[in-house]
Amino acid sequence: MAMALCRHMAEERGIPVRAVSAGYFDWGPFAREAHPFARRAVEQLCGGDLLRGHRAARWNHEMVRSADLIVVAEEWMCADFPVSTAITMRGLAGQTGDVEDPYGEDFEVFLECATELRALLLAGWAIVTGKVG
Repeated sequence: MAMALCRHMAEERGIPVRAVSAGYFDWGPFAREAHPFARRAVEQLCGGDLLRGHRAARWNHEMVRSADLIVVAEEWMCADFPVSTAITMRGLAGQTGDVEDPYGEDFEVFLECATELRALLLAGWAIVTGKVG
């Protein structure tokens, strides 16, 4: 959801941002689509199904090498990335703590999470765009 929201915000502002999404777990040989509640939440906030066609991917070292900024959901994840490029979603807004994964919850929890992600991205937009170019 954060990737789609970031792309949407950048497009609205005419800013070139290459945002990709990657997770920690390998789900095997079958690609996983975005959760239907995630798709619906992003659609409600952005006006379009921006996660249509999205497939989950596991992060890899090439992604890390090519990244100007790595934004993670949970603080412990920062330890896996270069200090100069890693920040938490809450860190974008000058906060501490984790953004909880809504997986397994109902649509309202997904919508609350997407709304929070958008607010954190907005609060840290200068950090996001300051790493671009």
